[in-house]
Amino acid sequence: MRRTKLCVILVLWSTIALAQSSSPDSLYERGMDAITGVGPSRNDSQGIDYFRRSSDLGYGPAQIALGYYYETGTFLARDPGQAVDLYRKAAQQGDPLAGWLAGRIYFLGSTVGRDPDAAQKWLKIAASQKNAYGAYYLGRLMAERDYTKAPALFKIAADQGLPQAQYFYAKALKDGRAIPQDRFNAYIWFTIAADAGYSAAGSDLNELDSGGYFTTDQISQAKAKARDMEQVVIRAVTARGCSGWDGEFDEFPTPPPPKLQRFCH
Repeated sequence: MRRTKLCVILVLWSTIALAQSSSPDSLYERGMDAITGVGPSRNDSQGIDYFRRSSDLGYGPAQIALGYYYETGTFLARDPGQAVDLYRKAAQQGDPLAGWLAGRIYFLGSTVGRDPDAAQKWLKIAASQKNAYGAYYLGRLMAERDYTKAPALFKIAADQGLPQAQYFYAKALKDGRAIPQDRFNAYIWFTIAADAGYSAAGSDLNELDSGGYFTTDQISQAKAKARDMEQVVIRAVTARGCSGWDGEFDEFPTPPPPKLQRFCH
């Protein structure tokens, strides 16, 4: 009798373990293990297979990871249409990373037809959750469609350490577009962006330096304020792991690779 009970328990455990190993989140984690393995244990093809199986079960993070491979043509034939379809599926589940990745494709229009309405729809999903990249891209779109909404969006992303957004927020302050003109705070944000390596900010700083707007004392104060603010508004502080890929700080940021995506949702 005891042996029978033990056999039943073992069968149940085996059944549960098999179900867990085939669950979409488990498949996704196994995919992550495969693509982040060191040396011979790394297996990108196997990782993609796990992502595909998880994606077919409707798991958003796996759909985003698989979409990345299709968008970039990494290990898979490049297929932007398939990529955006996968991003949309994940975005419909409310994933902010998927929202800005889908919106980015429609905003740029370089691989599928440019569609500002679709871009706005998907970017809003990310921006409404205060996602830095979603807010920045939506700000760029609103700069074309309704500039009055752009500065607030740039500010959301600027506070989270995106030098691109810090630059465009500073431009709005310098020019007094849709917000009160404030050259002093513009100088601060241009300095923060420049310190983060966003070279476009240099010419604006030179313009403010040579324009006779500030005393030497005021410039020193602005630079000191910028250094203080950098303690809380640089990406290294705010990213929480979602940082460190080529193209992160481009004018139009590129998608994070799957190994970093788990920190970006």
